[in-house]
Amino acid sequence: MLRFSRYGLAAVVLHLVILGCTVWLILGGNNPKWPIYWMIFLALDFPVSLGVMPVTWLVPGSVSGPLDDLTNFWWPLAYHSVIGSAWWYIVGWAIERRVWHRRGAEDEPQD
Repeated sequence: MLRFSRYGLAAVVLHLVILGCTVWLILGGNNPKWPIYWMIFLALDFPVSLGVMPVTWLVPGSVSGPLDDLTNFWWPLAYHSVIGSAWWYIVGWAIERRVWHRRGAEDEPQD
């Protein structure tokens, strides 16, 4: 029987909090180089973050702000929200499996 990974869910929540803070910094600030804020996710979501690169960094940022910029705001936001969070669920799940494997099969919670 399938069950949810607590470590995976914790990793997703942490990822979404960092994503929310990044969006808050982009929308709350008036830095004209706001697309640079997405660079943290290049490292954070690596290797799946490579999928956002071909679209995002080839087009300059919109002068009218992030909310009008499909390529540099909405695309990375959607990509990292879905694909990045799925990646971190898998990473958390793998960590949880590794921890339970080291403790032994008798300590593993029963489904």
